[in-house]
Amino acid sequence: MIVHPIKPVYDKNSKILILGSFPSVKSREASFFYGHPQNRFWEVVAGVFNERIPETIDEKKSLLLSHNIALWDVIHSCDIVGSSDSSIENVTPNDLIPLIKESNISAIYCNGNKSYTLYNKYIKTSLKTGEIINPNAIPLPSTSPANAAWSVTDLTNAYRRILIGLNRNDLNKPYYSLNDYAADNYNKKLYRLSLDGGFTCPNRDGTLSSDGCIFCSAGGSGDFAGKINVASTCKTTEYTTSKTTGHMKNTATVADQIKAQKEILKNKLPKTKEVGFIAYFQAFTGTYDTIDRLKRLYTEAINAPEIDVLSIATRPDCLGDDVLELISEINSKKPVWIELGLQTVSKKSAEFINRCFELKTYNEALTRLRKIGISQIITHVILGLPGETRAMMKKTLTHVIDSGSNGIKLSMLHVLRNTRLADEYKKNPFDQMSLNEYADLICELFACLPPDLVVHRFTGDGNKKDLIAPLWSADKKNVLNTINKVLTAN
Repeated sequence: MIVHPIKPVYDKNSKILILGSFPSVKSREASFFYGHPQNRFWEVVAGVFNERIPETIDEKKSLLLSHNIALWDVIHSCDIVGSSDSSIENVTPNDLIPLIKESNISAIYCNGNKSYTLYNKYIKTSLKTGEIINPNAIPLPSTSPANAAWSVTDLTNAYRRILIGLNRNDLNKPYYSLNDYAADNYNKKLYRLSLDGGFTCPNRDGTLSSDGCIFCSAGGSGDFAGKINVASTCKTTEYTTSKTTGHMKNTATVADQIKAQKEILKNKLPKTKEVGFIAYFQAFTGTYDTIDRLKRLYTEAINAPEIDVLSIATRPDCLGDDVLELISEINSKKPVWIELGLQTVSKKSAEFINRCFELKTYNEALTRLRKIGISQIITHVILGLPGETRAMMKKTLTHVIDSGSNGIKLSMLHVLRNTRLADEYKKNPFDQMSLNEYADLICELFACLPPDLVVHRFTGDGNKKDLIAPLWSADKKNVLNTINKVLTAN
């Protein structure tokens, strides 16, 4: 049995806590954390803040404390062979409560899967409300030399997530909303401008399927995007051609769509506060085209001075090396957010909705996006798929969190006219949640969210004229008020 020999690093201003598992042999010999010369932790943390890599123990402590970071490990004592995490047995966890009470900890990050697993097994349930507002930890990739698949650059990009926790201000809300995230990181409210790049989808053009996802509308989930319905208000249009079907589609240029979408929003914008805008390629699959055309569309969007963020809705199987290289290039100029349609981790449900990619494809895409430093990886999840229990829906959300996604869009299942789901619903009507049941489910799921995960949506916007069920979802204001009342009550 070996007892942890190193004291935690923290002070009263520490805002986040990074936990390892147990000190390596080299760390125990050096009497300080991450003492192995090949462990990348100190280089990574210094890189996040663009500082010199610390060399002495005092310099390392100063780096942490100057940025309000606390550092410790999950394990107080254990049996371990050398430095092998896989050999750890007979664990006694550290007591985090004194550290939390004597600091200002609001978010806990875990360095590696072993630390994350041990924290959830031994510590999370022991942290009572009031000791820490949200005990849900956030997984980060291991900085150990054993994690050779992640370079220093990859790790630094992934560890920039700690900036979200450090920047978060109001912790007394039941979830971290997009508005709160924008205020903390952009100092203003951000409005989405939904755009149509004239894309198609491999699940529609015959590459994977010709039917599309069973719930998807004719507009490719971009029914409120710019496209043809704003072309008449614009002076310039272009004809775009699908790279696989050759179908020609009349689409307003990006600049004109931005102008038209802003015009639609103008009466909703505050008169006295600065606002910003997200250029959101919403319709169909926003990375499914030639690289030259993608670069032209993305560049046109970020070149608009009022645009603060480029957000792209896509499929996990449409993020090849060339696309990721382009996204990384654009991200170096203005922040890029990527929205991934996962919907569910259930294989049966995925087959029912005709998703046409495996779960491992989502996992791989998310890892690659983390490595290139995408600040918001937003996963779309559909609640209420036929046959799915609450436990199954919770399993999907847990997988999203464990995989490192730091944004979420939740929506109930909409049945819309002119979709294959509508045909299925007509033949075999399936039960749907009431508004109160949905609100209770949202409350249960939000209890699982880590404090830095941004909730971009927890309801949906189906086109009212096409909505078949659930009809209660058409009254968005009532839906939001009902859910917020339940969240506040709990």
